[in-house]
Amino acid sequence: MAYNTYSKRTGEANMSFAKLVRQCLLRTIITTFIGLVIYMSIVFVVNGMNYKIIGYEIFHSVDGESFEKVYEYRYTGKEDENWVDENLAQYLDEDGYYKEGYYKQDIPSSLPDSTMKFLSWIAQIPTLIIWGALIYTLTWNVGNGAADKKEFGGTAFDKLCGLKAGLIAVIPYAITYLILVAAKIFGSSTWPISLFKIVNYNCFAFNDMIITGGLNTISVTELICLALVLVPLPLFAAFGYAMGVRHTNIKEKIVYKD
Repeated sequence: MAYNTYSKRTGEANMSFAKLVRQCLLRTIITTFIGLVIYMSIVFVVNGMNYKIIGYEIFHSVDGESFEKVYEYRYTGKEDENWVDENLAQYLDEDGYYKEGYYKQDIPSSLPDSTMKFLSWIAQIPTLIIWGALIYTLTWNVGNGAADKKEFGGTAFDKLCGLKAGLIAVIPYAITYLILVAAKIFGSSTWPISLFKIVNYNCFAFNDMIITGGLNTISVTELICLALVLVPLPLFAAFGYAMGVRHTNIKEKIVYKD
C-alpha cells in the first residue's frame, strides 16, 4: 500500500520510541527558529514600509566612549525649506560643523506596541501550523508503520505511543514552567520569565499577551493559562500517531476528494 511504502522509504516506520521522542524535541526546536525568522521578517518588512526620520538627538562625549544626550528635537511637520532650529546653533562652530565632542543622531520611527502585538499574532499562526505539520508527519509515519506491522505481521503496538512520546518530549518545557511557578510563589528574580519565554518561543504571541511585566503582574489565573503552551506538542504527536494507525492521510483527504 502507498502508506507503507512511504513510511519504509523515510525510515520512520521502524523508529524506536527513544528516537521518536528525540525527533519530536528536535522538530520543536527547529520550529522555534522558524518562528523567530517569520516574526523578524514580518516586522522588518512592515517597519521598512513605514520607516521615516522623526527627529534627531545631540549627544556629548568627553572621552569618545560614554555619551550623554544633551538635546532632542522631534519634527512637527511644520518645518519648511527655510526652517532653522535655533537651539541647534549652540552645538555648532562658526563653520557650521558640530563642536568637538558633540554628535548628531537621527531618531527613526518605531512601530506602536499595538502593531507589534498584532504582527506577533500574524507570525504565530504559521509557526503553529509548521510545528503541527512537522510533528504530525513524523508521528503519522510511525503510527502507520506500527499498524502495518500489526496487520501483516501480527506485531502488537502501543496505541498511546504518540501521546507518550509527546509528553516526554515536552518535559524540558514543563520544567521552565515549574520554575516560573516557583518564582511566582517564592518571589524570585525575573530571570524565570526570560527563560520561559525563550524556551517556549513557539507560543511567543500567547506568552507576550499574558506576560506584560514582572512576576507581580501575573495573576494566578494567568499563570494557569500559561500551562497551555505545554499542550500543542503532545496533542500534535497523539493526533498524528492516531491518524497513522488508521491509515488516514489528511493531505490526501483534502487534495483527493471522492
